[in-house]
Amino acid sequence: LKHHRSTKMRPSILLSHQPQQKTSTRSTPRLFSFDARRVRTPPPTTTSSSSSSSSSSSFSSSSSRRRRRRRRTARQSRFAAKASSNNNTNDIQTSSKSSDAQQKTRRDALVNVACLGLSLPLWKDVFHDLGFYSGPDDEFADVPSSDNRRGSAPIGEPPMLLDVAVFAGGCFWCMEETFENAEKAGAVVATTSGYAGGTVANPKYLQVCKGGTGHKEVVRVLYDKNKISYKELLFLYFRQIDPTREDGMFLDGGEQYTSAIYVNSDEQKKEALEAIDRMENLNVFRTDENASESKVIKTKVVDLRELPEEGQFFPAEKYHQDYFEKNKGRYSVYRFMSGRDPFTQNTWQNKFDKRVGGEDKAFEAIFD
Repeated sequence: LKHHRSTKMRPSILLSHQPQQKTSTRSTPRLFSFDARRVRTPPPTTTSSSSSSSSSSSFSSSSSRRRRRRRRTARQSRFAAKASSNNNTNDIQTSSKSSDAQQKTRRDALVNVACLGLSLPLWKDVFHDLGFYSGPDDEFADVPSSDNRRGSAPIGEPPMLLDVAVFAGGCFWCMEETFENAEKAGAVVATTSGYAGGTVANPKYLQVCKGGTGHKEVVRVLYDKNKISYKELLFLYFRQIDPTREDGMFLDGGEQYTSAIYVNSDEQKKEALEAIDRMENLNVFRTDENASESKVIKTKVVDLRELPEEGQFFPAEKYHQDYFEKNKGRYSVYRFMSGRDPFTQNTWQNKFDKRVGGEDKAFEAIFD
């Protein structure tokens, strides 16, 4: 610098040290700045690279199609398996229901056959009663004789002193069973179902049921007076009936099913009337429903000796004899529906027997 300042500079040197000014080729100011260095240009493409790219893209698309196809096939397989399983389940359920239905049908058929088998004898009895059937069982039963009032007895025992008692207590099937135990013990020789107190000789069951003959259903008891007394028979009789009704007996309605005692001697008549009066005084059959009535027991005492021949005892048909033993199933159903047992149990076992101290005490209270 000292040299420069001390010497006279040459024009060329001065020109060379002047700063160069940047010149712009644009005549107008730029609105947007652009830097070419920052632009990434793709590598130059060649024919081989383009072909490989197209092949890779086609491979990827085909593989994706195969994957979609496999997924679709798998879904279809699952759906088919599920549908098959449902069909198998439905088939099993259908077959099970069909099997149950067949078993139920077989059971119903067996039940119907059993009911038919049980009802055939009953329908036979109905045909007997209606008069559409006539056979050996439709004939009148035989009546054991007691004319001499003496019977043969086993060796070592005294001769039987036979007598007859006739009771009306509703259905004679039930009345026969009343004296079954006494008959098994040998005190009662025989029981016979029949009719008494009417105006027609040899009545049929259908006639009596219609109520046009005046008969009642009765049971004739042939008994040995040496083994059982008439009082004991009366006691058995009253423990099986409802003597408070005048329109029937339990399930059966009509005068032919009302209670009555048919006597054949003064002794029987006296004992029957005394038993009725005694039971009235003891209020055996008095309840809240009949408390206002002066006389509760409506059982009539009828002397057979005063009745005409048509009013005497006539045996019923053979198929009515010992019905409770020959037709236990049907008889049990009838007796259950009649309500006889609940009434007698409530009247005697649950009421009077408890009040006096037992069945033996009840007999003593009425007859002693």
